[in-house]
Amino acid sequence: MKCIVIDDERIAREGLESFISEFDFLSNAGVFSNAHLALEKLKTETIDLIFLDIEMPLLNGLEFAKLITDKPAMIIFTTAYSEYALKGYKVNAVDYLLKPIFFDDFKSAVLKAKKMYDLMYQQELTSKPLFFKENGVTIKVSPIQIMYIKSMQNYIEIYTENNKKSIIHQTLKSIADQLPEENFLQIHRSYLVNTKYITQIDGFRLCLKNTVLPIARNRKSKVMERFLTL
Repeated sequence: MKCIVIDDERIAREGLESFISEFDFLSNAGVFSNAHLALEKLKTETIDLIFLDIEMPLLNGLEFAKLITDKPAMIIFTTAYSEYALKGYKVNAVDYLLKPIFFDDFKSAVLKAKKMYDLMYQQELTSKPLFFKENGVTIKVSPIQIMYIKSMQNYIEIYTENNKKSIIHQTLKSIADQLPEENFLQIHRSYLVNTKYITQIDGFRLCLKNTVLPIARNRKSKVMERFLTL
């Protein structure tokens, strides 16, 4: 997640920078001493997460937050305000960090933001249709409707929930790269399945509604681990 820090206090900025560097899923895209400079940044770059101070001269954090409601960025307030006071403001925020900020509180806030980010990203991938050529005709397939995919060397068979089959000139790996990892699992070198359709596992056999597929021995433990968390 690309993040920025906006705080007029140098020590606060440095502290947040240090905390950000501890998380490999956070990318520091800029540190700003006032909100006006950050507004210019948001005009040219998409930012996922903003650590935003409230008490700042010229343009405070709450005013800034109201100016960027059209942006996809999530906000974590860094503030000396108490929780009950912050709740009184009609500004959406993932969380708030009460100064002085401690690492454990920071960690809890960014993990909450990451969970929200992953959910949004997963929903986007799941709802975004895929387009393929089949016999010279372009077809549209929604990932959420795909039940499983079977590999046949340089071709794949896509089976949807309505039992429709499409044969596409593509490899299993290439289509796997287009699908959300949270929803799809490779159970065999020849099979990729949508986990929402898994009904049961019997030994090395995986059941998807009325279909039974083989599970490779070297993938059995991973498949079981994933199945138990569904």
